[in-house]
Amino acid sequence: MAGAIESILEMKGYAVSTAAHGIEALKIMENGAPDLIIADILMPEMDGYTFYQEVQRHPEWRSIPFIFLTSMAEREDIQKGRDLGVDSYITKPFDPEDLLKATRAELEEDT
Repeated sequence: MAGAIESILEMKGYAVSTAAHGIEALKIMENGAPDLIIADILMPEMDGYTFYQEVQRHPEWRSIPFIFLTSMAEREDIQKGRDLGVDSYITKPFDPEDLLKATRAELEEDT
């Protein structure tokens, strides 16, 4: 799924870095913060909720827009993501246009 997301975004001109899980993503971010984070909740090593909380522990990363793109589609899951403070929540299966709209909206808000 990460490959498909990467392809969708790259076809629209976005530079994309990927990580297999939250721990790897945090290590990558130490070398340079991204403009936007898209994460699943269901990841090995560290779930998306914990990853989001770890990102928020770093003041320099708190303003990075954060999107959950996940199969966790129950009302409680979506509410938990919103309660944490994620900027957008997209459920799988997803329409590529929904991902692109959310990406544009979050990046435009950040500028």
